[in-house]
Amino acid sequence: MRRVSIVLQWLLCITAIVHAAESPSSRSKGRIAKFLESVGIDPAEIDIPHRTEGNATFACAILDATNNSDVVFPNDGQIYTEEANAHASSTARKRPRCICTPRSTNGVVLAVRVAAFLKTRFAVRSGGHSPMVGFANIDDGFLLSMNVITDLEYNSKSQTLTSGFGNRWLDIYDYLQPLGRVVVGGRAPTVGLALATGGGLSHLSNLYGWASQNTISYRMVLGNGTVVTASERQNSDLYFAVKAGSNNYGFVTHITQHTYPLGRVWGGVMVFPGNQSTEFMGAMSDFQRSGQLDRKAAILPYISTVGDVIIAQLVYLEGRARPAAFAPFYSITTLQSNLRFYDSFRDFVAAPATAELERYTYGVTTILHDKQAYQDVIGIVDRYRAAIQSIPSLDVVLMPQPISISMVRESIKRGPDPMGVTAKPQLWLGVTCDAWNRPADDAKVGRLLVDIIADIGRYSKTRGLYDKFLFLNDAHSSQKPLQGYGSNTFETLKATSLKWDPQRVFQRLVPGGFKLG
Repeated sequence: MRRVSIVLQWLLCITAIVHAAESPSSRSKGRIAKFLESVGIDPAEIDIPHRTEGNATFACAILDATNNSDVVFPNDGQIYTEEANAHASSTARKRPRCICTPRSTNGVVLAVRVAAFLKTRFAVRSGGHSPMVGFANIDDGFLLSMNVITDLEYNSKSQTLTSGFGNRWLDIYDYLQPLGRVVVGGRAPTVGLALATGGGLSHLSNLYGWASQNTISYRMVLGNGTVVTASERQNSDLYFAVKAGSNNYGFVTHITQHTYPLGRVWGGVMVFPGNQSTEFMGAMSDFQRSGQLDRKAAILPYISTVGDVIIAQLVYLEGRARPAAFAPFYSITTLQSNLRFYDSFRDFVAAPATAELERYTYGVTTILHDKQAYQDVIGIVDRYRAAIQSIPSLDVVLMPQPISISMVRESIKRGPDPMGVTAKPQLWLGVTCDAWNRPADDAKVGRLLVDIIADIGRYSKTRGLYDKFLFLNDAHSSQKPLQGYGSNTFETLKATSLKWDPQRVFQRLVPGGFKLG
């Protein structure tokens, strides 16, 4: 009898072990089946794999089984390749398990719900302008592309524009041109609307402030799949954070912006010889001291260290030729100039100053206004000439962006500004490495870029001209722009993330971008 009892106990033990081993799988499949039913999928029509958590292939299968999005896979050939490579720089290319393009906000909701439920990593792409590895693409996960959410709606009563996040800025300028109005938006035609979640510098910023400060509301999908509107009146803490907090809070599907009247403009491109770089930077200082007081004047320069050429895009937001604001530049010897009238701001933006490049990366540093410091930057970068020339085809281009007090004041006038920019004239000095053609040189180029920026930063510190602020939209992946915002802002951004995304979906499952940690 005792032997039977021992055998019975042994059998019960084995049964319990087997049950313990099988039960979670069974419960998991039941839970997954319920989730599939909740999103309108018959569980019998889709194979549920043994491992589901983090399974990007399974997530793609679910997304493909719905009618909310277009989904392409690697075996779809050319269409997949074109979508996977639809980034401004080839440095950003990866091979996601699938590319999901939602047709509407509902498609975005479903994609986020699937990712959160399965704990699957994913990337988000609006314009695909960032060259940073993994910022808007992914290998072991799926890519969520905004390409077709491009609806535009102008409200004539409020004179505001609501734009789908798949638009590029030229699309918006095209739409508003017949109305004689513009938004405070991007300076390059192909840049996407994510610019407005990183502050956003515009040719109109001297008049109206940053793009984000002229964005009235953000419609977004949170990590739990809820759709919310963030504005000054609704969810104001989220609104404050998303204006310069990038992709840390949710998936933005639409933004609503103020529009402003603007007709004919004057501007174009001036090309100077590279040996005038020091003189040009001196002129930049003079422009910032006096010419930029005319708030209709804007400039975007590119100084090529290898090509030995300076390309300056100028625009005057009024139909007046050769305004005095740009006088410091008129006296420099030019190689070429095509300054003229444009019937609209749209026409001006559609004629970009530089060609698009196959391969590039960039970073940024901030220098408070000082003429000698601006000029000394040229010498600092010139010390790297041999290192630059050791990498085939590489060029290093400086993009000195003069920031005026009026830009800061106009931004603050429109509400709390998370960037907390110092109300002093300063230079957001972008440094771009571009045109190299060998992927094997990517790491070397990245190190060179970091070294150049660090060297400039050390110099500005010794001169007492350093500012910790880093413009997020121009920052390198190794930099920490969020930590450089105003007093206590970083802690506020982190607290807001915990409140609105308690499951940390956009911290843990969206690895790209500048994270809050």
